[in-house]
Amino acid sequence: MCSDIDWHELVCKAIRAEASDIHLTVGQKPHMRCLGILTPMDSRPLTEPVMKEICSVILNDGQREHLAKTREIDLSWIFAGRRFRVHAYYQQGCLALAFRLLPERIPSLAELGAPKAWQKMKGIAQGLILVTGRTGSGKSTTLAAFIEELNHEKPYHIVTLEDPIEYVFYPDKCFISQRELGTDFYSFGHALKGSLREMPDLVLVGEIRDYDTLATALAAASAGMLVLGTLHSASAAEAVLRMEGMFPLEEQSSLRSLLAEVLQGIFAQRLVPAAGGGRTAVTEVLLANPAVRSLIRQGKYNQLVSVMLSQQAVGMQTLAMDAQRLWQAGRIDGAVCDKLCKQ
Repeated sequence: MCSDIDWHELVCKAIRAEASDIHLTVGQKPHMRCLGILTPMDSRPLTEPVMKEICSVILNDGQREHLAKTREIDLSWIFAGRRFRVHAYYQQGCLALAFRLLPERIPSLAELGAPKAWQKMKGIAQGLILVTGRTGSGKSTTLAAFIEELNHEKPYHIVTLEDPIEYVFYPDKCFISQRELGTDFYSFGHALKGSLREMPDLVLVGEIRDYDTLATALAAASAGMLVLGTLHSASAAEAVLRMEGMFPLEEQSSLRSLLAEVLQGIFAQRLVPAAGGGRTAVTEVLLANPAVRSLIRQGKYNQLVSVMLSQQAVGMQTLAMDAQRLWQAGRIDGAVCDKLCKQ
């Protein structure tokens, strides 16, 4: 019978396979995503009692109440020693769950194959650094790797504002305050404003998603703090354009001026199949220099690619340039490289 599906075993199966995601909902087969490919985990569809049982275990009373009221919630969950980011929601009136399996430990930037420009970012004391890409492109992992290295190298006060907390940092040289939406704060914008009174050296904003959060992040960067954030955009130019779009038309000119002043770098990344199995990140890097700041101030975002093409010596690169580098190093195959170069 369908109700005989053991959801504990489903999760354990995904852990053994090092799946990146698990997808569960009523009336459909459970699926997991391995190396970017979605496959069924069982031939039987899940029933409502099974889904309710899962939710009764992973959600507390307050979270269940929030889910019933808003019809979706994000949270973190630990099972079998592994940490998951969970999105609970409804589809066609039925419960659904999307699990993201996080790595057992925070990898280093070198292990991720991150661009060398990240090492330059360690020497920056203030400004705005963005990591962009689609959902599942490794943005949170890259930022966690960067923060973890700072944790072992610099005496910083670090504040993270997350939805939910994904990677747990264990303080070394840093004093770290990790805050979760819904538990430790209720609004990114308000929490970011409040964090300014905590005298942080670095603030991580899980995602810059609206005018208030962006405006406060820019103000914090202008006030002398290092602000890290993520955006859902495919390229550096698209990220700048999206930020401009968060502001009313009459404020966009001042936004461009302030962004040109505080921006330090944009890392636009995506995960692609690696030649030896698994996946690897291909990254576009835009670093703020006088030419970049001038183009942003003028709103000439379509010319940013030309700057990246001509400034490889200082660590900038387009997606195609990084794809060529990875192909020449044997880390991705020719077909993947060609596809990226055509985009």
